[in-house]
Amino acid sequence: MVNELPTSPGPRPAQITSLTITPVGGGTLIAGYSAQITSSGPFPSTGAVLGAFAQYNDGSGKYVPANWSTNDPQVLVIEGSSMMPVSRGTAVITARAEGLTATETFKVDPNMAGSWTGTFVVDECGAGSASMHELVCSNIPGRQPGMLRVGTAVPVSFQIQKNGDELAAPAQFGDLRGTLRGSDRGQNFLTLKGDLTVNRTTLTIIYWDARVRTDLMEGFIGFEVRIDGMPSNAAVAAHFDNVIRK
Repeated sequence: MVNELPTSPGPRPAQITSLTITPVGGGTLIAGYSAQITSSGPFPSTGAVLGAFAQYNDGSGKYVPANWSTNDPQVLVIEGSSMMPVSRGTAVITARAEGLTATETFKVDPNMAGSWTGTFVVDECGAGSASMHELVCSNIPGRQPGMLRVGTAVPVSFQIQKNGDELAAPAQFGDLRGTLRGSDRGQNFLTLKGDLTVNRTTLTIIYWDARVRTDLMEGFIGFEVRIDGMPSNAAVAAHFDNVIRK
């Protein structure tokens, strides 16, 4: 005796039709900064995340867990659920999920560590006394120009050493020398401060806001100049000009 009526089979599970690594086109990563791999959730409405995005035959889509590999572990490695850029170069990343495979090429740029050389150009110069203004900032025709008058380009060189987020940089600005210290603020932004000296002159960097783009450093600095025996000090603001990695 049949006590139950026959039932129709339930809907078939959606089948994956494509797999894409996002961000599409890969992108540029910075050596030493890991990138988290997304393994669940919908495609974001804004921004881009790193992950394997699956699309299904019912029109749905989501990020899925995948097996990840790299063709060049000297450039980029996979560590658990993170992608770790190691050194300058390009690497092809492969994701395998639900029987499909996707690949994407990523570029790795170096971080800020290394030797840098270029110039800074003075944008503003002011002093707390007439004698300091004349010596440092003056730009009066017919008189001896100030050593850091507006428009002056000063050669700079420094060697950034990186230990985690801490930075140390033996530096030379013109004839002044010293070691600057600061921090890596993430995404190749950095801050440095400290004293550079020569004879009776001390230059104290109180502001440094710069960013490294591959082998170019862009940004601004602010510093004070003190000269033993001279009243007050001078305050200078400047921007980096063609500061490049050697």
